Amino acid sequence: MTLPIHNQTLCEGVKFLSLPDDRFKTVCLTVALFLPLEEATASEQAILPFLLRRGCAAYPDFTALNRQLNRLYGARVSGEVSRIGESQVLLLRASSIDDRYALDGEPVSAAVAELLRGMLFEPALENDLFREADIEQERRCLLEEIESEINEKRLYARHQCEKLVCEGERYAVNRYGTVDGVKALTARQITDAWKRVLATARVQIIYQGNQDSAAISAAFAAAFNAFERAPVTCGTEPAMPQRDAELKNRTEEMAVNQCKMVLGFRLGITEPAKQALSARLMNALFGATPYSMLFKNVREKMSLCYYCSSTYDRFKGILLVDCGVEYDMIDKARSEILRQLRLLQGGIVTDEDLESARRAVITQFSSVDDLQSTQSGWYLGYALLPDFVTPVQAADHLADVTLAEVVAVAKKVTLDAVYILKGTEGGETDE
Repeated sequence: MTLPIHNQTLCEGVKFLSLPDDRFKTVCLTVALFLPLEEATASEQAILPFLLRRGCAAYPDFTALNRQLNRLYGARVSGEVSRIGESQVLLLRASSIDDRYALDGEPVSAAVAELLRGMLFEPALENDLFREADIEQERRCLLEEIESEINEKRLYARHQCEKLVCEGERYAVNRYGTVDGVKALTARQITDAWKRVLATARVQIIYQGNQDSAAISAAFAAAFNAFERAPVTCGTEPAMPQRDAELKNRTEEMAVNQCKMVLGFRLGITEPAKQALSARLMNALFGATPYSMLFKNVREKMSLCYYCSSTYDRFKGILLVDCGVEYDMIDKARSEILRQLRLLQGGIVTDEDLESARRAVITQFSSVDDLQSTQSGWYLGYALLPDFVTPVQAADHLADVTLAEVVAVAKKVTLDAVYILKGTEGGETDE
C-alpha cells in the first residue's frame, strides 16, 4: 500500500511526518529526539524518557495519569532509548483508539497528543527539579538495563566487538550510558539535561492514524517555537578507516558453556549512499537469512557453529558476524566464515541463493506497513537523512540490484577485529 505521506518542518530541526492509514483501529504518536551519543551525556539523557512518561504538571502522579489514560479508552504511553548510528534517540510514544471507535466521535487522538505534549514540555517537577523519588526509581531500572546485558551473552559479545572496531568513536558508547554515570545523576543535572535536549535535539514526530493531524502538528510547533532552538548536528558517520594493518583481537573468559565469537568487519557504506541497498542484499546473501551462505555452509553443512549470522549497520557502515561455537572449533569456524566471504567477493554464488536472499529482503520490506510499530521504526531510520524511501520503493529498487553490484560491495568488506567470549569449566547454561 502506498501511503499518502505528508512531511513538514515545524521549526528548525523539528519535522512532523503524517502517515495516514485507515487500516488500523489505533492512533500512534511518536516523538523522537536525536542527540550525539556521548559518554559524558548519555546517562543523564537516557533517564529522561522514563521520567517524562511518569506524568506531567496536569497529571503529576501515576494515579492521576492512569485515571486520564482510562478516560481515554485505555490509552498508553511509553518511553524508550534507542541508537541509530552514532545518535542516541530518546523516544516518547502514545497510542489510543482511533476517534472512529470512540463514543459520539470523541477527539481521543487530540487529547492523547496533548497529554504527550504535556509530558515532554511540562513534566511533573518539584521546586523546578525532577522529583528525587521518581529519579531513584528510574535510576534503579536504568541500572538494571545496563547490568542485564552481561546476562545476554550473545548481545554482550556483539557490543564488545563493536567497541573494538569503533574504539574512540561515539558508536562504542552504550545508549544507556554507564553504571557510574547513572549512579552519579542528580536532580539538577537531569533537569538541565531536559532543557538542553528540548533546545538542541533534532526531532522527528510521527503521527499514524486516520484523523487530520493539523491541530496536533500546530500544538507541537508552538511548543518547540517557545524555545530558543539551536539543533545539534546528527547524521550517519562511517566507521573510521582502519588505522593499522594489525588485526585487533580480544579474548575474555566468562562462566558460560558455549563460546561466542564475533568478527567485526568494516564496510564504509552508509545511508544515503546508493550502495547501501546493495549492501543490505549482500548481507542477506552472506549471513542474515536461513538461505545465506553462512547458515547453509558454516552452520548446516559443516556443523561448525550452533548459530552463525551476519548483521549490517547501514548507519555506521560496519558488518558483524557472530556465532556460538565450541572453543576447539573456533579456528575452523573463523577460517570457513572468511572463506565464504572470499567466495562472495569472487562472485561464486548461485542464482538460486541470490534470488532467495532477494525475496527474503523484499518480504521484509513488504511487511513493514503491516504493523504501526515497524512502520514508525522504518521512517525513524530516515529521520536524519535528506529524504526518505518508502518500503514499496525500497523493494522496487532492490529488485533491480545485480550480482555485480552485490560483489562490488562485498569486496569492500575487510576484517578489523575478532572478539571471543571463552567459557570456563563448569560454566552456566546460556543463550
